[in-house]
Amino acid sequence: MCFTLSVRVEKHRLEKVMNARFREDFRFEPFYFVSAFDFPVIPVVASGNPEYFTPMSWGLIPNWVKNPIEAQSIKEKTLNARFESILEKPSFRYSAKSNRCIVPATGFFEWQHIHGKKIPWFIGLNNNEIMHLAGIYSTWTNTETGEMVDTFSIITIPANPLLEKIHNTKKRMPAILKPENAEKWLDKDLKTSLYSDIIKPVEQEYLKAYTVSPIISNPKAKRNVPEVLEPYSYPEQQSLF
Repeated sequence: MCFTLSVRVEKHRLEKVMNARFREDFRFEPFYFVSAFDFPVIPVVASGNPEYFTPMSWGLIPNWVKNPIEAQSIKEKTLNARFESILEKPSFRYSAKSNRCIVPATGFFEWQHIHGKKIPWFIGLNNNEIMHLAGIYSTWTNTETGEMVDTFSIITIPANPLLEKIHNTKKRMPAILKPENAEKWLDKDLKTSLYSDIIKPVEQEYLKAYTVSPIISNPKAKRNVPEVLEPYSYPEQQSLF
């Protein structure tokens, strides 16, 4: 699964790496930590307009949702989209056919379960570059206000060997795309029959992972702070890695 992100990168570098620009009215600030359950607005590169970052709220609202109450309810269930079923589930199948996107991140957090304890880990690229996370998006029109709302979901897949050890209950991971596959994912003419060639677990050597402070596990704490990215040792994990 993928419910937490870190995007610690300045706008100019994000623009260079993602080959997209921020519009003047998009006030993006880098962050150490966000939770999907707060429905944050993230800069996303969409297949429909890949030249610019689109501010999108995390939690996909399908275009057939009737009212804001239904929209809020469904967002809680569409933070992630399982790759195995995105072309079948009503919430995702329309977006999955043509509305593809890339969610940039400098890393994400997962929890390892050991002896009844949950140990938090940070996972990033081993070259410290920006991750390209595969997603799908939707533009929903609020039937009460007429406002158009852009939302997204991050695609998840079976974990690679490294994430199997870390996310050792669900054994899932976000779909991380190498740059050449990220370009293909944004191609508006990409056929669904080719998705499986692009969406697959990256090699574990492509990633780095280390345990971080328990503050990350406290939803009442202020978690968007540098401390959440600092290495932190737990005696329980020493025998596993």
